[in-house]
Amino acid sequence: MDFVEIAELPSRLEAETIGHALDQYDIPFVVQSPDVGIFGPGMTGPTPSGAVLLVPADRVDEVRELLNCVVKPLPEDELVES
Repeated sequence: MDFVEIAELPSRLEAETIGHALDQYDIPFVVQSPDVGIFGPGMTGPTPSGAVLLVPADRVDEVRELLNCVVKPLPEDELVES
């Protein structure tokens, strides 16, 4: 399954919160961030590098529609496959 970056957020907490909102639609997600995780710096606030939310490439359109009311999704030409 190919995942693509759908949103950049200020912290892992925000990325995981939004990601788990996708659970009710059975949309898997991955959060990538250079922070050290739940007990490290930045758990409750922004981190210098932020965090990215990735979703399956074949669900991008659905996720874009769902996220439009929460965050501004990346433009189509900025989606990054990982």
